Amino acid sequence: MFPTGAAGVALILLRVSVAITLFTQVMPQGNPAAHLWTSTGVGLLGVAICLGLFTPVSSIVCCLIEAATLLDMKSPAFLALTSSILVAASLGLLGPGAYSLDARMFGRRLVVSSSDKTPSGN
Repeated sequence: MFPTGAAGVALILLRVSVAITLFTQVMPQGNPAAHLWTSTGVGLLGVAICLGLFTPVSSIVCCLIEAATLLDMKSPAFLALTSSILVAASLGLLGPGAYSLDARMFGRRLVVSSSDKTPSGN
């Protein structure tokens, strides 16, 4: 769930691309102050995705918001938003990668089976 190296860097790029698409496709047009709560919510969600904070949940919320936007859409950007939904879903399934806040909070753990332990009497 927390790959390092090139795969970890690729997941950073994937997280940033999902956040940028969220900002460009879903952020209210015109005066952001007129849509303060929507702009704040989308902004916080985008930052959480960029930083890798609760990535599976953030990605699902991103997919739901983009799907709602897709249903309400009147412009020809249907394919771009559909592609963004698929990329956000893949990010949710892949996880955040090693270079994220999720990796810091829930990092790798070593699980030791009881059958691996040697008896103390021997």
